[in-house]
Amino acid sequence: MKISSIDVIPISYPLKEEAFDATAKWSEFNCVLVRVITSNGLIGIGEISPLHGREMPIFEAIIKKKLEGQIVGENPLDREKLWIKMIGKGSSAFALSTKGAITSAVSAIDMALWDIVGQLLDTPLYNLLGGKYRDKVKLYVSFMGEVTVEKLKEFIRQGFKSVKVKVGFDVEKDLEKIKEIRECIGYDFDLMTDANQGYSLSQAIMFSKRGRDYNIYWLEEPINIYNLKALRILANKSEIPIAIGENYYTKSEFIEVVTNCIVDVIQPDLNHVGGITEIRKVASLAECYDVMFAPHLHSVVGLAAGLHMLTATPNGLIAEYVVYGRKWEFRDRILRNCITIEDGWARVINKRGIGVEIDESYVEQYKYRG
Repeated sequence: MKISSIDVIPISYPLKEEAFDATAKWSEFNCVLVRVITSNGLIGIGEISPLHGREMPIFEAIIKKKLEGQIVGENPLDREKLWIKMIGKGSSAFALSTKGAITSAVSAIDMALWDIVGQLLDTPLYNLLGGKYRDKVKLYVSFMGEVTVEKLKEFIRQGFKSVKVKVGFDVEKDLEKIKEIRECIGYDFDLMTDANQGYSLSQAIMFSKRGRDYNIYWLEEPINIYNLKALRILANKSEIPIAIGENYYTKSEFIEVVTNCIVDVIQPDLNHVGGITEIRKVASLAECYDVMFAPHLHSVVGLAAGLHMLTATPNGLIAEYVVYGRKWEFRDRILRNCITIEDGWARVINKRGIGVEIDESYVEQYKYRG
């Protein structure tokens, strides 16, 4: 069995409500679906997302003009070797480096390779990662945009017991929003907050001290995630657990925050950290330091793969379940045959690989044509 080719499918799905955080706004969900095809007919599925601009042609060029030629003819079982070959080092990585867009593209291909191996061995991905540590994974509803008490109540009625809302705009207004939520709905659910690096150090400290009475589960990306000096200060002063990780690439960027106890919850993104080959190493690093693992899952194929990871990972905490408005039809339609969700918990139900099956006619409706 050899790798024969790679297909790239750019997607742009229009949203019914504008989404936003403290640093960006977007009205469509953009991604690149990636299919790795083998000589014996197996097809693995991967993904690059979310792309808040329309960068799909850039990633298509990286895959088709650089990465495809590096792995066609190779054995898809050799995932570690292929990961190193695609990322490169020294002169072989000079033009595109080993971070950013190249790592996101490698992540998608790597995800597809693991999918192929699962199909070949006729077993779900979690069995390749250590088997079942848990039967089901707790979800938190992650709101992309405006959150109302009515929306929150709707998800709580569905059985969800954890939600995340955006902050990072203005400390006073953010705290008023948190207070409103707690006063209207109470304390019988976990409430996470995500600042998307929108605060300064002093603002983050202020938010943590004044927000402690609202029993906030974590404060995510409160400040610039590359300002390690400020992160250390915040870690010592914050009265809310700190979560970080979705904007880091490869395991090397996680070492400092994990080994120096800067972070309480680590959140690598399968679609950007380097795929399954790399994220499992980040999870193991975090486990060594008693840091909980809750991957960033603002994705489609990535959500399914992330649930496999959390099923198998001892320090797995919880999975992100993104919603646009009141649901996310595009993702849910594609994943309907590989996961089930009930009372705020997800179960992986597929029997081979990651389990994502692409409905060609449905995806064709949202194919980005430039």
